[in-house]
Amino acid sequence: MINVSNIERFATHDGPGIRTTIFLKGCSLHCPWCANPETWVEYPVLMHDTKKCVRCFACQKNCPNMAIHFDPEFKWNPQTCQHCNTCVENCPLEALEFSGKSMEIEEIVKIVLKDIDYYKNSQGGVTISGGEAFVQFDALIELLKTLKKHDLHVAIETTGNYSNERIKRALPYIDLWLIDFKHIDKEKLQKVTGGDYDQIMENITYLMNTCPDQVIIRTPVIPKFNADQKTLCAMIEYVSKYPVKEMDLLPYHSLGKSKWDKMHKKYMYSDLKMMDKSELLDYVEIGKKHGLKIKLGG
Repeated sequence: MINVSNIERFATHDGPGIRTTIFLKGCSLHCPWCANPETWVEYPVLMHDTKKCVRCFACQKNCPNMAIHFDPEFKWNPQTCQHCNTCVENCPLEALEFSGKSMEIEEIVKIVLKDIDYYKNSQGGVTISGGEAFVQFDALIELLKTLKKHDLHVAIETTGNYSNERIKRALPYIDLWLIDFKHIDKEKLQKVTGGDYDQIMENITYLMNTCPDQVIIRTPVIPKFNADQKTLCAMIEYVSKYPVKEMDLLPYHSLGKSKWDKMHKKYMYSDLKMMDKSELLDYVEIGKKHGLKIKLGG
């Protein structure tokens, strides 16, 4: 079994061609701009839409485990919740939904194989994302092995925040690594994301040395974090030392804010406007000067 947040068919990003993206649950970072905060934990998360809720209290009245109450706002207790779905079924306005469920590997692969002709015709395949897929490492390896038995192109989107030994074990089953490079400054990366800088940099550098033609470095460009010229130029210069496929600069967006709202969590970047690709055009030229292909967007 493996804990899955979502499976997106016919994706045209996060790897070449037409793809199926599998979003796994669990993450060891806590990036405050995260577009998928519901994936941070491995268990299902109850999402509550305040725009639909009329406070009829049907969810509270019908919950057999007393995991929901209003005090005066909606509160959900994941420790007592058994994910029985009673609250969702009794909500007359569909203001509640669980995000995430446990699935058999074979069940996932069956969904993936529905679109195998599209993968072949577009040089596409499967992308495993998260959260951080390496959190559920044993199940991940089983999933990777099964996908490769069907001769599928497999990409993985990862933070690199785990032991290097795990990368070495996964290496034979992954065709494309989309690895995050969030910041070159140790203190800032650890303070803001909670990641282990030394471990992340070890893994990024290992992949760029070991299989550079299978590596795309991805940098989310976040105002007040890493969007200044000095930081981005230093990151470009570092990556340019290795013959990787490309470096993707991902302009900040707030498309995940509604998920933070449904989880009743404060979104720290509410005051920021979304970035346009045009704001990063200069870095494409800077990359060229360093012999590095830079793509804007993922």
